Amino acid sequence: MFIAGAYQELFALVKNLNQLVDIFQKGGGIPIEEYDENKFAGTERLTATWFENYLIQQWIPAIPDVQTKLEKGALVADIGCGHGRALIKLAQTYPNSRFVGYDVFGQAISNANANAISARVADRVKFRQLDVVVDRLPEKYDIITTFDVLHDMINPRGALRAIGQALQPNGTYLMLEINCKDKLKDNIGPLGAFFYSMSVLYCMTTSLTGGGEGLGTAGLPESKVREFCKEAGFRKVHRVPIENPFNVLYEIKP
Repeated sequence: MFIAGAYQELFALVKNLNQLVDIFQKGGGIPIEEYDENKFAGTERLTATWFENYLIQQWIPAIPDVQTKLEKGALVADIGCGHGRALIKLAQTYPNSRFVGYDVFGQAISNANANAISARVADRVKFRQLDVVVDRLPEKYDIITTFDVLHDMINPRGALRAIGQALQPNGTYLMLEINCKDKLKDNIGPLGAFFYSMSVLYCMTTSLTGGGEGLGTAGLPESKVREFCKEAGFRKVHRVPIENPFNVLYEIKP
């Protein structure tokens, strides 16, 4: 599923290659709306392996405080929710909690709500179109998550500030990011090639189209995560000790 999703995503992204070359010469970026639907279907297939095999089995148990909150009943927000697979999996596992997913892309929200209905968790999982930087989050949450999202946001620093303001005083922000290093030489290899390809073909350019920072897939190593979180006012950034060549998970406290 992971390999099939990665191939589906990359093949869809290559359709925009000529447009991307022109943009590299003239400036700007490619907006999300101009990408083929197969790109997003590929992303869903690729990340589904994380949510089916790691989210409940490894990632949540590695943070006991979060697991306890979910079991007792927490209000959870997922930023950049895509098609909603992470929240749907959490809702199926933790029936006492309520979940809401936010995304700037309207089609993603439509697909996520349809997925929630199909999974029979729509009574506890809602999805809404929202730009968390511009519109702010409407409630205070016990847990906020971003799964492989922050690095390609137009305004990641603003998003972190919005997340911090929307957390309960004893809340937790879970950030899943790409397992990359600061220097190019330390990212060399098959995974590094994949990361940089995704960065150029999608992550970086969709940020730049809105005048964003254009961090890309390999632009948010641990040093940057800590720098940005400190700027946003978070007091604790803990790298969760999981072994995964693709992902890094952070437990972050306001």
